[in-house]
Amino acid sequence: MSSKIRVILVVVIVIAAGIGCWMYYSKNVSASVSDRDLLSVQRVDFPLIISATGTLEASQSVSVGPPQVRRQRQFKLMRMVPEGTVVSEGDFLMEFDTSDINNNLRDETAQFQKVQEQRQQRRSDMDLQLRQQRLNLEQAKSDLEKLEVKINTQADLISGIQVEEARINRDAGRRKVELLEQKLKYVTESGQLAMQINRNDEMYSRSKMDDLLDAIDSYVVRSPAAGIVIYKRDWNNEAKEVGSNVNGMDTVLEIPDLATLRAKIQVDELDSGKVKIGQEASITVDAVQGRSFIGKVIGVGTILKQATFDRPQKVNDIYVEISNPDTSVLRPGMSIKAQIRVGEHPQAVVIPMTSIEERDGRSFVQVYDAKNRKFDWREIQLRMNDGLRAVVESGLEASEKIRSRPKV
Repeated sequence: MSSKIRVILVVVIVIAAGIGCWMYYSKNVSASVSDRDLLSVQRVDFPLIISATGTLEASQSVSVGPPQVRRQRQFKLMRMVPEGTVVSEGDFLMEFDTSDINNNLRDETAQFQKVQEQRQQRRSDMDLQLRQQRLNLEQAKSDLEKLEVKINTQADLISGIQVEEARINRDAGRRKVELLEQKLKYVTESGQLAMQINRNDEMYSRSKMDDLLDAIDSYVVRSPAAGIVIYKRDWNNEAKEVGSNVNGMDTVLEIPDLATLRAKIQVDELDSGKVKIGQEASITVDAVQGRSFIGKVIGVGTILKQATFDRPQKVNDIYVEISNPDTSVLRPGMSIKAQIRVGEHPQAVVIPMTSIEERDGRSFVQVYDAKNRKFDWREIQLRMNDGLRAVVESGLEASEKIRSRPKV
């Protein structure tokens, strides 16, 4: 009997010790949780942020394409500087194939030589004609002069019939001289006109040769301004490359002015009305990790457009001027993320999203009861959140304490 009592006493002592340890451990855990995990609810000015994506672009940029050559519509790209090359004004950009234009130049050179030969031959022929006409005219004048002398000096010595015949011959001689003088004038004027036409043909041919020579020089394209080389992409996001055929109106590359770098952001239709000129923005660049850039809104688009051909969502273009652009790392075309501050909730009750538990579309937090040293579940209503923090509409007051991470 005494051994049974002894066993019972041992069991009771063990149970009592266990209960005491549990109470002690629970008390310490509660105190430990309150020290580590409790958050004091506060009122703060909560900024209203709109998040969006976009790209960097230069507001001022020079488009560069093939040379403008008359009657030349297609060009073959032979050389081109690598994309991203920093160039100064006058530096080499690209070169096009001159095979066709060299062939045209050979043809025009042959035509020019032919025109020159024709002009020389025509001048020689005209000189001969003019010389012959002058000789004929001098001979006619000499014959006329002889007839005049015969009539004036021998009229009394010859018969009337001979005198009349001499007068008829004189009149015919005068007519012949007049006709020869007219013919000489005509040959002279027509020859001068023919020579002028030939000179015009020669000048035209020379002009075409000069144009072709200038065009050959223009097939080596140099930078019209200082900047960085950016290849122009087509609708399929493909750039021209060596060997490509380029249309005369195509843009092959662009030289943006990095000093005018800005962010072009596409904001959803529902949020676009909240964006105003002058609002602050924070820019992060995907290709530049660990850095952010500050800017302000300088332009708001007035026309909504479809985001992309496969996304029917409507967006508005917003332009942000970057206050501290680092042109050593920033380049046009880089993808960016932006946060635009469009307002704020002044002195709002703000808690972290990690302290909220969602149940069937309702929000709950664990509020600490300091008197009873325990946590009670309480439903709250939220006004909004930014993914990290939430603005509480009702259900919590400042200075209350909640658990940073709810536990069941």
